[in-house]
Amino acid sequence: MGYTTDYIGHIDIEPILNAAEIAYLTAFSESRRCVRPGGPYAVPDDPQADDHRTFSRNTDNVPPDGQPSLWCDWVPCRDGCCLAYNGVEKFYGGAAWLRYLIDHFLKPDAEASHSHDPTFVNFGFDHVLEGIVVGCRRDNKELFAIEVMSSRVREKVLRPADRRYLDSPPLAYEEAIDRALSPRQRRRREREGQVLQFTRNTGA
Repeated sequence: MGYTTDYIGHIDIEPILNAAEIAYLTAFSESRRCVRPGGPYAVPDDPQADDHRTFSRNTDNVPPDGQPSLWCDWVPCRDGCCLAYNGVEKFYGGAAWLRYLIDHFLKPDAEASHSHDPTFVNFGFDHVLEGIVVGCRRDNKELFAIEVMSSRVREKVLRPADRRYLDSPPLAYEEAIDRALSPRQRRRREREGQVLQFTRNTGA
């Protein structure tokens, strides 16, 4: 079943991202981070039209080595000055994904700068990230902070999980968030359901 975490806040980026970085990180977020023939950095030309049926049965539910989960829900803002949560449900590994983006695409001497992949020819690899995001798990109401200082990511629990909430109905703000889902977010929910059904049907 999984669980949803709501995140509030953003992480500032200095200097701001350029157009190539914004476009790539947006596509990276919108595409399922499963093992792909092009390698761990590969993104489809049109993430919205990405078809799970083209993936190997053995890899469509497997993230590449080093990537924390199948979806990265940190996205750059339109101006490229920060990263923020895109609001899609069931985002796992928020702190780990921030570390991945910083270590592979953003900081000086990032991993992708040594990849010789033409995708990154216009990347600056010169960014420093600072900021704080607070998350709350819906299943047990654990409250935590993800703090980024000089591109170093640290996670701290502010209020421990409480099992008494596990079978409770959604709180008012959670229901309001769900009602406000965008069409893109609804499409992703539908795609996730299709992938799950495909996996069940094929025994992958």
